[in-house]
Amino acid sequence: MENWYKIERGKQNLKSKIVKLTWKVAFVFVLLTAAFAVYFYQNAELAKQIFATYLPKAQSVMNEDGTLSYVGVVMNNVFACAMCIGMGCIPFIFLPALSVLSNCMIIGALLGYGAAAGTISPLPAIVYGLLPHGIFELPAFFLSMAMGIYLCRTLTVKLLGKAKEEKILTMLNHLAKTFVLVVIPLLIIAAVIECNFTPMIMKAAGIHS
Repeated sequence: MENWYKIERGKQNLKSKIVKLTWKVAFVFVLLTAAFAVYFYQNAELAKQIFATYLPKAQSVMNEDGTLSYVGVVMNNVFACAMCIGMGCIPFIFLPALSVLSNCMIIGALLGYGAAAGTISPLPAIVYGLLPHGIFELPAFFLSMAMGIYLCRTLTVKLLGKAKEEKILTMLNHLAKTFVLVVIPLLIIAAVIECNFTPMIMKAAGIHS
């Protein structure tokens, strides 16, 4: 009974740590995206270069008629989130943090360049073009980034032998369950909204995608 209690308490502590880290990732994400938006508003030509690099990836989730592919969006986002977690398997260098940075840069470039060119008003673009599906998609990304960072941190601490951390297999089991039971369902819901409803909302608001 005592052993079961310790295991359950350890699981709760792990969940609490990851939730707290997820909120921190979200906070940093918002700040960095705003900072990049301001930067690219003043450096529009650089934003163009980023779009040229990102465009092939964006086109990979499009149908031939120019609409978003539901399967393409789901597979792309599931792969991206899985990579965020998977990169955490490499200790010391915290590669999942690069995913945070790159996504902030891409969204910031879109908002900053659009504002500079007069083609996008940042606030309506966020409210009508991002939030409808983003309320599901962004938490999935934040959680995946947090899990990747936490995995990297745990492995690093283990290798350095500086602190006693939870068992690696227990942690990996929790991360896998969270990915399957939380992240993937959120991404599926987000893709349904992004492909079917976000374009209609943007059109009704007079925003061109």
